[in-house]
Amino acid sequence: MKDLRWHWLFGLGGVIGLMLISACRSASTPPSAGTSLASDARAGAFTIPEGSSTGLTVVGVGTVRARPDQAVVTLGVETEGEALAAALGENNQRASAMLAALKAQGVTEADIQTASFQIQIEEPRDPQTGRRTGPPVYHVTHVYTILFRDLDRVGQGVDAAVAAGANRVDAIAFRIGDPNRLAMEARRLAAEDAKARAQALASALGAQLGRIVSITETAIPQPVPMARAPAFAEAAAVPVAAGELEITVQIQVTWELR
Repeated sequence: MKDLRWHWLFGLGGVIGLMLISACRSASTPPSAGTSLASDARAGAFTIPEGSSTGLTVVGVGTVRARPDQAVVTLGVETEGEALAAALGENNQRASAMLAALKAQGVTEADIQTASFQIQIEEPRDPQTGRRTGPPVYHVTHVYTILFRDLDRVGQGVDAAVAAGANRVDAIAFRIGDPNRLAMEARRLAAEDAKARAQALASALGAQLGRIVSITETAIPQPVPMARAPAFAEAAAVPVAAGELEITVQIQVTWELR
């Protein structure tokens, strides 16, 4: 029994000795390349491989201003009554007269579109008891969007619509019928702006521009709308001021530096 105990102790001592030798060898072995890069990364150090190219990225902006040539008017008819049929009938009659007046001003059928149609029920009730105090009232609202392709006829057209039966005018928004031509000009200006910026930076850094690596259009050109809520008076044609719209293009360009 004593011999077996001594054999077991000698075996355990051998295992511990092998573990210590292995640990010493691991500590003295140089780290691999991957371990070195990981250590450098943790320390925040890095190197650019020899022969790698550097780049310069700039943003160019091009803006074109132009007078709008179209107007979208949002207007309509709102009626009410204790009988739905009566309120709806009056609304239809006034809306038909309004549309006829707009067509007489040169607006075509294709340029008239229903924007919304609503029927709302208002039930008068006692705020204390919640009981109904009278018959329900029906509100009928029919709103249209009208496209005017001639800005000189917008004021007269709105006046004619109101005189014929329209009793709400929500907004007038101006736009450019064909913005693509202006957008192409804005892109050209954005490209020239990006190149000028890049050349100025490269020159200041003592470098030269190489080939273009990438071009990205970061802002899609859209005319900036100018919405107006006009106030109407019983006078001559409503004065409409169209002003100007802006189309802006923004591009991002990356060059190689030499």
